[in-house]
Amino acid sequence: MTQRIFQFNSPVKVRFAETDANGHMSHVSIVIYMEQARTDYLAALGIFDQERIQRTKTTFVLAKQSVEYRNQAYFNEDLDVTCGVTRIGSSSLDIDYEIYNRANGRLIATASSTIVHFDIKAQKSAPLPADLLELIAKVEGSSTTC
Repeated sequence: MTQRIFQFNSPVKVRFAETDANGHMSHVSIVIYMEQARTDYLAALGIFDQERIQRTKTTFVLAKQSVEYRNQAYFNEDLDVTCGVTRIGSSSLDIDYEIYNRANGRLIATASSTIVHFDIKAQKSAPLPADLLELIAKVEGSSTTC
């Protein structure tokens, strides 16, 4: 069993439609799970909901992502998609992920993404919310050092 790094968890169950001809979870599914975890995390921070997007005219867009597949997962397995912020820039941040099989703790994949705070009207990057570090500390249960 691998030691988990991140506190935030977005649980998923591998659906039949997410498996491939080899009988295991398709490589594309991890990207979908990452997106769900990322949006859950940003929503938990209170900075990613339709009301705020409409009010501030800002959102987050994906700039980069990568995945390292470690083990297979199969139909109907419960997975924990854990994530946390690992770098904060002036208008972007990195979120890293670890995906685990909930039953046995096996690490299925590690991944990372870079998202950019985006001004919808100006169509360019925008400074991150000023209270971001404080919000992250509240969600992750301690102060952050990223």
